[in-house]
Parts: sequence; C-alpha cells; structure tokens
Amino acid sequence: MAKQKLSFDDLSRIDSRSELRAALALSRLTLSLPQARTLAAHARGLAPALEPLRVGVVHTYTSDLLDPWLDLAGTLEGFDVAPYHAPYGLALQEARADSALVAHQPDVTLLLLRREDIHPDLQQPVMGLSPEDQKTLSEEFAERLLSIVGQFRDQKVGHLLVTFLPSLAGPGLGLYDAQAERSEGAWWAATKLLIGNRIRDGLSSTLFLDLDEMLTQIGRAAFFDMRYWYSARFPFAAEAARELARRVISVGVVRKTPKAKVLVLDADNTLWGGIIGEDGLNGIALGPDYPGSAFVDFQKRLLALQQRGFILALCSKNNPADLDQVLREHPHQILKDEHFAARRVNWTPKPDNLASLAEELNLGLDSFIFVDDSDHEVAAVRHRLPQVEVIQTPSRPVDVPTCLDHVARLEVLSLTAEDLAKTEMYAQERRRREFSESLGQSGGGVGDYLAKLGMKRRIALEPAEHLARVSQLTQKTNQFNLTTRRYDEHQMQEFIDSPDWLVADFSLADTFGDSGIVGLAMFRRTGAAQAELDTFLML
Repeated sequence: MAKQKLSFDDLSRIDSRSELRAALALSRLTLSLPQARTLAAHARGLAPALEPLRVGVVHTYTSDLLDPWLDLAGTLEGFDVAPYHAPYGLALQEARADSALVAHQPDVTLLLLRREDIHPDLQQPVMGLSPEDQKTLSEEFAERLLSIVGQFRDQKVGHLLVTFLPSLAGPGLGLYDAQAERSEGAWWAATKLLIGNRIRDGLSSTLFLDLDEMLTQIGRAAFFDMRYWYSARFPFAAEAARELARRVISVGVVRKTPKAKVLVLDADNTLWGGIIGEDGLNGIALGPDYPGSAFVDFQKRLLALQQRGFILALCSKNNPADLDQVLREHPHQILKDEHFAARRVNWTPKPDNLASLAEELNLGLDSFIFVDDSDHEVAAVRHRLPQVEVIQTPSRPVDVPTCLDHVARLEVLSLTAEDLAKTEMYAQERRRREFSESLGQSGGGVGDYLAKLGMKRRIALEPAEHLARVSQLTQKTNQFNLTTRRYDEHQMQEFIDSPDWLVADFSLADTFGDSGIVGLAMFRRTGAAQAELDTFLML
C-alpha cells in the first residue's frame, strides 16, 4: 500500500505528477506559500509537457493571492494555468462581448462573491427578519443572482463557477440557531437549495461551488486568515486557498481531459482488509469494528461513485469461488455482484486483464481508473498501461475511505438519467451479447438477432430537455463519431436556440431494456434547401 508520513523533501523527489498528486493528498501536509511554489516548479519540470488552462476570476474581494495555489493545483494535474483577474468589484462590464475576460478565452471562470454583493439587506443579520420576510429575501436574492450570472453565461467564458464567501463568524444566534424560527443557518441552506435548483434548470455550463462544504471540511479556524482579510481583503488561509484552487482546477480537468468512466477495483486489502483465500470469510476485516469499519465506509463511497455515473469493475487475483462467497454471503459486504459491470477474477497479469475489460466494455483504457493496494500491481499497470490512471490505496485503513476524494476525474458537472442507469445498461449489453452468441451457436445470423431484438428508435428534435446528455455525448464519444467536435452545454444550447442549426438526438430500446439517448446529429443550414452535417455520433 501507499507509504505514509512523507516529508516535504520526500515529495520533492517524486518524479511522477500523478504519484506526487496522490502522495500530497495523502500526506495531509499544510504547505507554506514558498513550499507551494517549490512543488509547483518541481511538477512543472516533470513529463509530459503541460497543457494550457485559462482561468478567469471576477471577484469582490482580493483574488490574485490565489495564483500560486492555482499554479500548484494546475501543474499537479498537468496544466499550465494562465489566470486573468477582472478589476476589483462586481464588474458587470466583464460580461460584455468586448471585455478583457472574454478576450482571455477562459476554460473556467470563477465568480468570488459575498452575499451582501447581491442584496443590500444582507448587510444586516437575517435573524432580524420575520420568516415571511426571510422567504421573500431568498426569492429576491436568487433572482438577482441569476440575472447577474446570466449576463456572464451569455458570453464565452468557459465553465462558470459561482461561489459565496462563508461567514467569517458563526451564526448570530450562536448555539440556539439550529432550532430558532429565524435561524440564519436554515435560511442560507434553503436559499442555497433554491440557487442550485435555479442554476441547474436555467443556466448551462454553470456550477454552484458551495464553499460552506469546504469550510466544514477544513474548519473555520483553518479556513480564514483574519490578518490577510483585514489588511488586504484576502480571506483564505493557506489550507483553504490550496483546497479552493484544487476544486477550481478539478473543473478544468473534467472539461479538458479524457472522461473517466470505469473504476476498476482490486479486492483483497482494497474492498476489505486481509486476503480471502488465506483468512476466510470470517477472517477478513469488514464490519462495524476497526479496521473493518474503514473498508465498509470505502465501499459506501464506491457505491456513491457508481450512483454518480461511474462504472465499477473487479480485477482481482483470487479464486472466483472465494470472491463470490464474499459478494454473496458476507453480512457487511456493501457491493454485490450486480454493482459490477464486468469482472476479471483470475491469476492473469492485471495489465492484461485491464486490456480485456476495456475490450469487453468497448471503452478506451484512458477512461479507466485502477485502484489497488499492491506496490507490484500498481507499478506493473503504470509501466505497461500509462494511459490508465492508477490510485494506490493507503496502508492505514483510516485513510482508505477518502483515498479517491482528490481524484479530479471522478468529479461530475452534470448528472443525466443515463448516468444513473449506466451499470444496468452494461448489464443489458452483456445479456444482448450472450443472446447473440447463443443464437449464433444454434445457426442464427445477424438478421435473426436484429429481428428478435425488437429495437425501437425515438427521435427528438431541438432537444433542450436533453441538454446535459447531448453535450456529454460530444465530449465522451469517439467511436462512430464523424468529426469528434466537442461542445459544452452552453455551446449546445446556442445551437439548439439558433435558427441556423438543426439538432436531433435519438434513443433506443429493445427487449432487453432502454438504452437511453445514444445518438446525436447536428446540421448547419447553409441555404434554402441545403445543410452541412456538423456532427453525427452514436454510442
């Protein structure tokens, strides 16, 4: 398993960006600004060459002190970050087509706002308002915010991140706030829910990045540096600046790198502690007591990732019967056989098994993330399959549940019905393949197979309600893609709204189930009876 208690000097000697990124996350070192700059310079010198990532920042408090942290987070992910900071304040002139922000052509634009920037009533504590007035304030706040954000969204500013600086102090009502009728915490939680719903339903390529969640993770004392705040209007202590930068860069990673689709998992000392073939069903560490409780929590996290839209697969050197017994009979095993879209449980080298899984799932190896505890297996996969991202589980069980939290490619910027049903769709595909093989063995041909499938196609024109899915198709589909042009949700919305474009998607269903939206066609009208095919793709 991954080594522990790495010093700063140890980090400076790691010669792989991915290993350095993982080791830094696991070390939990609090970096000083000079150390951050040193590590960024070290990561910058590692292969392969950095790719450009342009970041725009619109801010109502000081933001340029984030730059060294953005540089560190960017270089660790393989990006050369070029930041642009708009003039101080809520500069709406930056939301014009001729602005310096638009000229910067950012991949990601970060809005660093305070609540009082949006509504003047928030200069005073909300506990002074009646519940009815608080509800009215929430509605007005959301409307004003969406009006402002919408102006930026109308421009080509990449993926838009909306943030609000948390309160520097706790709620005005202190310990009583949680049960107060005029609770400040309850008001802000309800307002954030309203904002999130409005952004999801009304603004494409826009993410409400909740800094309160980051505050909960770090703690208020480590989040704010009051010296910087009162002297320079920069609120973040080093730990918060580093974490905010990591989250911002993660959005760039999701937008600009091959989409991760498959999480391939070892079993022994990864899904549970111990070795099933040696320790037996009752001897492995998996249950309510430590260290088994840590592996239960890790499995819960993996299940959440599956429900986030990632495919789970097994790749374990084990006797299949032993592993099946755990999946089927262990009372604390969270992940069952049906949660895995594919599996390789044998004694074949793991790089060969990963290549075989990629062939079965019809996916590229660059969409794979491999998780294993073994130094040998991790090194073998990194050597033979450099396109696979490799995560080595920590040696201390207490660190295992969160070992994937730093993996930027496991973040999602939208969630579609197809994402939620992905594992079932792969199970359907496996049943189709088995049916085809059995039909072939009995003398049936392709025509017989297609006839018995009973396929039905549904076509949707100008599919605004499918915006996230059709944009997702352009970004992740290479096979049967005539042009491989990539469009984000904002660009796709512009095509759908334009009279010069025709956008259509189609979905398929058959006797084995509904495959959801699997194809997209985009035409640009060039004349009264002419059109140019811009994009045609099919899963």
